[in-house]
Amino acid sequence: MLLGTYNHSLDSKKRLIIPAKIAAKLDKEVVVSKGFEGCLELRTELEFEKYSQKLLKLSQNKKEARILIRQLLANAANLSIDNANRILIPNVLLDETKIKTQVTIIGLGDKLEIWDTNSYNEFKKLTDKTYEDIAERIDDDNGSKM
Repeated sequence: MLLGTYNHSLDSKKRLIIPAKIAAKLDKEVVVSKGFEGCLELRTELEFEKYSQKLLKLSQNKKEARILIRQLLANAANLSIDNANRILIPNVLLDETKIKTQVTIIGLGDKLEIWDTNSYNEFKKLTDKTYEDIAERIDDDNGSKM
């Protein structure tokens, strides 16, 4: 389970150090992809395979499904975690976000999100005000309130 919030920075070669506590739970091969709200998502290859299979089950006769599949799969890259627990994020993916130097990594169970720290702080400030109301409205898979 990938949990927690970590603040890091990209080095001059645009490598990101994955926190040791998190890297220990990942395989050496991972997939980084475009996420939502301006972040990147990092998954193990197995988790990305599960994720992509769900996407590919969407009806490709629907324009919205094709757009979503293109955006998420075309903006993904297989990466290796080096011996110093670093990944080299491709420029094309960094260009999809506001990530420049300061990075916030958050664990979300089966994936990590990688944010520009200022963008994450703004997002968190906005959602800190609404998450309890959202939890009140959202049902879990069993139909009971969270």
